Amino acid sequence: MPNTPVQAAAEGLPITENPFRDPLTPRGRVSCDIDMAELRKMGMKELRDLRKVLYTVAEVISGFCCQPRFLTEDGKNYNAAGNVLEDICDFLGSYEQAAVNISVAAKPATSSEVEWRGWTILSFEADCAEDLAPFAVKAAEFVRDEAEARSQEARRSTVAPEMEVAQ
Repeated sequence: MPNTPVQAAAEGLPITENPFRDPLTPRGRVSCDIDMAELRKMGMKELRDLRKVLYTVAEVISGFCCQPRFLTEDGKNYNAAGNVLEDICDFLGSYEQAAVNISVAAKPATSSEVEWRGWTILSFEADCAEDLAPFAVKAAEFVRDEAEARSQEARRSTVAPEMEVAQ
């Protein structure tokens, strides 16, 4: 009896999932990207709050990485689980850096936004600083920027009532 081709059950049906997806992969999102557009939508306080959380979580994970259970037998390298945690730390650090970069590029309009921007950048700089003098200069610059913003707001608020009286 000759072999005759038989149509497979799924032929002709649209493929809705990757046919090579690992069956053990959980449903939903399985990778992370830094959403720069979402970061750009955030206010300065939100960026500061996000940076603080990202930094804290990365520090906690980094602490776990130092535990013997995440090291090889000789204790000199991460084991496979330790490498995963290190990758997560690296991603969190990159996300934190992106939030700071957005803050650095921002041109806040209000004195409170100027202040939050300063805290975001200074807290990041403090974590990375090795010398106090350059850090102190940056801190002084942010204090100056905030004072200038408050002064401009005060001038605007005194000019507005004068304009109403003149009318």
